Formats: sequence, structure tokens, C-alpha cells
Amino acid sequence: MIETPKAALAMQTLLLCSDVQFLGTTRGVLRELQVTPRVVSSCYGALESIHAHEFDVIVLDWREIDSVAEFLCSLRRSIVNRDCVLVAIVRDLLDLRQAFTAGVHLLIHKPPSTLQIERCLRAAYSATVTRRRRHHREAVEIAATARIGDRTFAELTVSNLSSAGCGVQCPRIKGAASLSAGDELELQFALPETETILHPSGRVIWVGGRSAGIRFTSMSDPERMAFDGWLTECVERSLAQLCERLQTVCA
Repeated sequence: MIETPKAALAMQTLLLCSDVQFLGTTRGVLRELQVTPRVVSSCYGALESIHAHEFDVIVLDWREIDSVAEFLCSLRRSIVNRDCVLVAIVRDLLDLRQAFTAGVHLLIHKPPSTLQIERCLRAAYSATVTRRRRHHREAVEIAATARIGDRTFAELTVSNLSSAGCGVQCPRIKGAASLSAGDELELQFALPETETILHPSGRVIWVGGRSAGIRFTSMSDPERMAFDGWLTECVERSLAQLCERLQTVCA
């Protein structure tokens, strides 16, 4: 049986900023929170990251965005990132008004203090904790099989699990190049740390590189009961770890 990783609940964070002083201060705060951000210095780099990775919090320097409308449009079109917490680094009243009009959730004013950054990130991650209670994704590494019609994927790996579905690493597929959005499939895998075997049906909702997202469409009542119980335990454990870090660092 492949065990669930023991690491605390990760907070995937994208940081768009080229200000060396700000980056130094912010990285120090994030280090205390055990968060390692993906740092980019251009709007183009941020857009690339948004299309390729999933984030809980995106912190961006408002002056680094070449086209606010284009950037936000790309963000809202992203299936996995459109509901992330958005934090803007602003310099003046004009930046502030534009950011709030665009739907930014939180602001960091330049030049910021360490305390201001701590408080803002605490609010951002607390908002994420609330969302995670509803949409928790547990990182796993589970060998699985999937079937689409008469095609079987022998090397499928489930990389995360949520109540609504799962993320997978695409296998070498017999008779096809890759998974495609809209594919209907049947999965089979063992629930970590239990003796339960799940057989959910699902639909592929997005594909990116060798990764894909699958939304569950059906699961038997006994399997759903076992799965929900396991996921609740994962959520409680992860939230307890994260909240303890937040209270220690940002109180």
C-alpha cells in the first residue's frame, strides 16, 4: 500500500514581483509559514505559471502587470486558479482603486512593513483555509487503473484527491496519445491507509501536459461513505497543522 505523504497542508503561492527588498521581506515571512512561493518577475511569467500550475494565493505587484484586463481574464478562465485568493501590491490611491475594481481580495501597500505583510498573508491563508474546508485536496501518490471503453491505462497515478474528483499523472496510453477533456472513464484504486478499494466513474475536465483533472460522476454509497470519512480525517489533520503555524507566526 502506498502511504499518504505526511507533510502539512501545502499553500501553493505565486509571487509576481521584481522588487528585491520586498521579495526578501516576503520570503522571510513565508519561510516562517513553511510556504515556498513560485517567484516570477514578469507578467508573461505569471501567465505561464497560471496556465501550468494550481495556486491557492497569488500575490502580484500591480505595476508589473502589462495589461490588467488581459491578465485577469486569463486568471478567471483558468479552471484551477479562478477561485484563488488574489493579493495586490499597490503604491498609491490609483493602484488601490484599480485593484479593488478588478476584484482583488487583499492589498499590501508599498513600502510595506514586515507586520503588514504578515497580517495580509495571514488573512489570505485564513481565507484559503475556509475554502479548503469545502474543497480540500489531499496530496497522494496512488497506483491506479482507468478504463475508457476498451482502453486500459496501466500506469495511471492519482496525485491528489478531493470530494469532487482527483488529479492524475497521465500514463502511457495504449492506442491513444493522451487523455482528452470530456473523456468518460472508470477508475480503480486503493484508499490510502485503509483496506477500501474505490471504483468511481468520472469525467476528464482539464488536461495540461502529463497531468489531468477528473471530476467524479458516480460512486457506490458504501465507497462514498468510506471516502468521505477518510477525507474528513485528512482535512482535520491538515487544518490543525496549518492553523497552528498561522497562530504561532502571525499572532
